[in-house]
Parts: sequence; C-alpha cells; structure tokens
Amino acid sequence: MRYYRPNFSAGGPLHHKPTTTVFGLSLSLLAAAALLGPAALHPTDQKLKRVAPIHRRGGFHEKKMRADAEREALESGRPPHAEDQGAAAPAPRIPSVTSGFAGMNFIDGGGSVPPDTIAATGPDHIVEAVNATLAIFDRATGTKLSQQSLFSFFGSTALSDCIFDPVVAYDESAERFYIGALDVPEVCNNTPVNTVRLLYAVSDSSDPTDGFAEKHAIDLDEISNAGCGLSTPVGGDFTRTGWNADAHVFTFNMFDFNDTCFDHVSVIVINKSNVLDANSATAPTVLHADRSGPAHFTLIPAAMHGSSPGGPMWLAEESDAPNKIRVVKMTSILTAPTFSDTDLSVAAYGAAPNATQKGGGFTIDTGDTSILHAEWRGDRLVAAQTVGFSGAVNARWYEFDTSGAAPVLTQQGTISPGSGIDTYYPSIAIAASGDLGMTFMQSSKNQFMSMYLTGQSAGDPPGTMQTPILAKAGERNYTAFDCTGSLGCRAGDYSGITVDPNAANAFCAANEYATSAASENWGTWISCFSLAPIHDLAVTAMTVPKKARGSPVTLPVTVTIQNRSEHNETIFPADLGDGATSGLARLSVSVVDDDGESCAAAQIALNGVKNAALFPGGLKLLAMGQTMTVNFLVTYNCSGAAAGKQDPTPGDYSHTATVHHEVLSGASADTHGADDACPRPILPGGFDPNPPPSGTPDKGCGPKKSPGAPIVVNVTP
Repeated sequence: MRYYRPNFSAGGPLHHKPTTTVFGLSLSLLAAAALLGPAALHPTDQKLKRVAPIHRRGGFHEKKMRADAEREALESGRPPHAEDQGAAAPAPRIPSVTSGFAGMNFIDGGGSVPPDTIAATGPDHIVEAVNATLAIFDRATGTKLSQQSLFSFFGSTALSDCIFDPVVAYDESAERFYIGALDVPEVCNNTPVNTVRLLYAVSDSSDPTDGFAEKHAIDLDEISNAGCGLSTPVGGDFTRTGWNADAHVFTFNMFDFNDTCFDHVSVIVINKSNVLDANSATAPTVLHADRSGPAHFTLIPAAMHGSSPGGPMWLAEESDAPNKIRVVKMTSILTAPTFSDTDLSVAAYGAAPNATQKGGGFTIDTGDTSILHAEWRGDRLVAAQTVGFSGAVNARWYEFDTSGAAPVLTQQGTISPGSGIDTYYPSIAIAASGDLGMTFMQSSKNQFMSMYLTGQSAGDPPGTMQTPILAKAGERNYTAFDCTGSLGCRAGDYSGITVDPNAANAFCAANEYATSAASENWGTWISCFSLAPIHDLAVTAMTVPKKARGSPVTLPVTVTIQNRSEHNETIFPADLGDGATSGLARLSVSVVDDDGESCAAAQIALNGVKNAALFPGGLKLLAMGQTMTVNFLVTYNCSGAAAGKQDPTPGDYSHTATVHHEVLSGASADTHGADDACPRPILPGGFDPNPPPSGTPDKGCGPKKSPGAPIVVNVTP
C-alpha cells in the first residue's frame, strides 16, 4: 500500500483521488472481496487490500516526441535512431538475459492489489516478496522451493494477518537476506488500534532455506511532530530499505490514522552487530530519526556496496522544489543520526500521468514522482523514479558523485522509447564492474503491460541506456477489482533489482506483467541478465604468406576469431578500429630478418573492401560458437632480397594476432586470456604437443604443420 505525495503548493489544499483508504477498508472493497469469493483469498484468509488516496502534482514539461519510425524500430527489436534524452545515437549494446522464470501472481499474493513486487538474489537463491506472501526460488533453475504467507512466515511476531508493503534485500557485506513488512491490524481487522509495526527478519546464512531465526517487531506508531496536530497518532506507510557496513535502514512516510494528513518521514536504523547471530532473543539496537515537514517525503536509503564501517549512509528523495532531486548524507548513524541535504537540479519533468495499455479500457495508475530506488558503490549514487515526460509517463534515472564536499549530478536519462509508449516503476542497481542495471514496466496502445530490462555498460556514452530488451510480454489487458474509470488500475508500487554477488557485471530483477487471466491478472517475472557479459573471445586461426615475390609487396593476412561466450556478440564496423593499435582483432608484424635481407618494418592496414562484407545491414551478430575472419593487407619490404625471386623462408617477419573484447564492453580481461593471442603462449611445464592430443578443447592457432605449427593451450571453450 502506498500514500502518494501530497500537493503542498502554496495555499492549496490536498488533492485526493476518491479512492478507498489505507488504514480502513471501504464498504466497496469488502463488497469486491465478497464477489471474488474465497477462491481468490490466501489460505490464511488474507483480505483483499486496497491502496491509499493519490496526491498528484500538476503540470507537464513538453519535449519533442520521437518519430514513429523509432518506436516501430524499438518494438521490432531493432536499435532506434535516438537513445534517451539528448543523445545523438543509440548505445550499441543490448542486454543479455541469462535466465527468466515466473514469480508469484495474484492468487499467490493472497488477493492483494497492487503486488508491490520486490526480489533479491543471493549466491544461489532468489527471495521474492509480494503483498502477503514470500517465496524462495532456486536461482539456477527457477524452481520455487517454498512459498508462505507473511503472516505464517513471521509467526508469533505478527499482531495480525494484515501484513503488506514488504521489502527484501541481500546484504552482501553480511552475507544475509533480510526482510521487512508493515503489520497494521486496523486495515484488515477494522479495529481502531492506531498501531503499526515493522516486522523484520534476517536469514541465518546466505542460504535462505536455512531459515530466519532472527525475527523482531519494531513499533512505528508515534505522536505527530505538529504537522497533524500535537496529540495526533501517526503510523508508517510505504516501506523502503537500504544498508551499509553498519546498519539496515528503513524509511516510512508517517500519516495519521484517518488518512487525511502526512506528518513526517521516519528513519529506522538497526545496528547489524546484534542481528546476525540467528538468535531472536538478542534484541536489536534500534534508533529512530525523523525528517519533519512537507520538504521530505518518500526518502530512499541506498544499498551501499563496499561501504566502510563508520561511514555515512546515503539516501535520495524528490525535492519539494520543482525539477530537483535531494541527495541526503546521514552520518553518526549508530549514535545520533545527522542529515545533510543537497538539492540538485535535473532535467525538467511533470507529474506522472496514467499509462495506456493495449485493448483500451482502464489506464494504469503509475503513482507519483517520488524516488523509488537507490544504490551506491564507490562514490557513485544512482536513483530511479517515474515522471511525466514528452507527453507520456516515463522511467527516469540519475547518477550522482558523492566523493566531494557536496554531491554533484554526473548523468541522467529518461527511458522514452517513442511516441505513445509509457515506461514506469523502475529500479536501478550498480555492479562491481561499474555497469548499471535497470528494470521497468512498459505498455502502450499496442502493448499489454510488460517487463523490460536495460542498463549502461562501463564505457557507454553518459546519459544513455542500452536498447531495452523485453523480459516478459504482457498477455492480456490488465484489470483488477480496484480499477475505476477515472483513476485506472493500480500497478507497482515498485519493482526490485539487485546485483549478482557471484559476478562483477550481472543483475537479477523482478517486475510485473499482465497475465492471461480474465481479471486480477497481475503476475511477476524474475530475470537475471548482464550488460557487458563475461566474454570469451579467442583467436582460432591466422593465415600469413609463406613466400613473397619482389619488394615492397602487399599481401593478404587473415585473423579468425571465435565467440566462445555463452551469449551472442553484436559487432559494428567501427569495432574493428585500425587493426593495429585499436580494434577487436589486431595484427602485429615484427621484423626477424633471419637471412640478412635488410627487411624494414611492415605496414599494416585493414582490407576495407573484404571487411565490408562482414557487416550486412551495418552490424555482425556473432552467435555462440561462430567464427569471424578479419581481413588485413600487409606491406613487406626486404630491400636486400634477390630481385624477382621468392624468399623461401618464413623467417623475415613474425606475425602475432590478438583479440580485444574490451572494445565491446570496456572490460579488461575475458574468461580465458590464454586463447586471446596467436601464436599461443606455452603453458607452464612446457605443454606444447603437436598435433594436439584427442579431446584437447583448444586446438591452437596458425598453420597445422611446421614451420609455424600451433602452440596448444588446454583452454575450456
């Protein structure tokens, strides 16, 4: 559940959409539950849940829309002619999906709308949460290993079966999963208890199937800080979380229990030192800190990879000033949390309108423009939100540099695929390689509500994301019991993405799509992907002239490379560089002159005519296991050679070919560096049989017979 940001415009009232309330169920909702019947309810009799009133800001900032040709190109899978805002050309890479499988759906979620989809990956498992339910999956196979209601999971820690707004994270510094959710008895039990609690659990190990012995309940209900009256009880809504080396941090928007007044943001800091012992009898050390007033709303703590003990906690929120994002530095987090704010101007945007979907009918409510997710690594803070942009609703992302005295904006972008295409509910992560991974939902008049993936590889142009790839297509027009003609259907309210702790450049994400069910048809999908996948390119052959007649003379040389990666490679003509000092395949020719013929340095050039044939349509898709031959022209000059005669020896020049996958990804080393060059280096111990023994995976490179026989390296493809 979620309240949307109040409209705090000068002198203006709060503008509510006439929806049902958060802390009390309406009669219409109870009627909807009755119509759906018991089959739609969770076995724990979890009641159908409705979301909060929506408070929107007005005003849209127009920008020229993309051409229809770009939209058609994107939806057909071809690279568009423009990428993100202000970029002149598309990023040339496309995300590579390594796995994808169905997460939970409406029935699994106990009949809740919206799902509040979120998931996190550990070394071998993915934990997903939706409103009312938690599931654990085998990451490699997608097999669902367990599923239970949050009421059952938290057991005696819970006050009621009304548990919602879940979050799940994998804290790689502690090698633990942790889970948080709101327990609000009043919502489902309809009793005015004015109580809200954070339910919090930490796994016993990096394997969530080992259990979550550490479970606690932390009171969130407070008395107003004067924003809602001096004696007014307020409680938390919209759980968000992040972590650093010292603490797990949760934030909540605090509203009164009559749903009429936003009071402040509550920040809950849990010291990790006494919650990692798998013993719930050890009470956690908890600090409460408030950020009061309308200037603060939906404050998002970052997942802080590689943070140091005693260091700050970074957070992000939408500023109350137009077109600004606030970066927040929290220090002394385990003793007396102190906040330092920096408001930074960003590209103009407006309120998030509803999204369209194929089949007409209801639109999709995309929420407000609050920041939804943030991550930090190596003084890079990234954040994502949904905005109104170019006459549509679009996912937006930012990166800030936190290394200086004050944070600065370093890049930003808007996922605006084309005219009439809506993108929303994004989340973003930053990998050890420096790659950014991102997921979002997309729909249009020609597309059902679907899940997408994108990102930015280290070395990609700033402000760009790679061509988004469809992770899971929607299957039907989305509708649910809460849909109304004027407000549409709630979706979201957020999504989840985390870095793969096993790899430097991979992500796993969870998001929502419309299933084929007739109604209440939200489903979730989980995908793992990479942007600059781990490469394994090899030089498998090289042909060089055995004899040369005359001097100087220009002769062809070819270098064959093979894609041994577990994914396709997209190669463009520019990736070939000059073939000597730059490019994917490079040739080096050195002078040997073993018989004193006054040989000078050779001149190396690419054979442009022959290489042009490698790129039909302007690119080369090198499939897994496929080879590609790059053509060179080499000019040799041995002035002392006998006129008009062939040199009978190959000893005048030595040729070396290398492959450089960093041209594709910006990375520095591939999976098996030993097969990057031809001739091969000899392995330790002098392993150099010729011919290669049967079963040797790598047969070497170069001629198969002496002279110049291949040096064999036993490299797994």
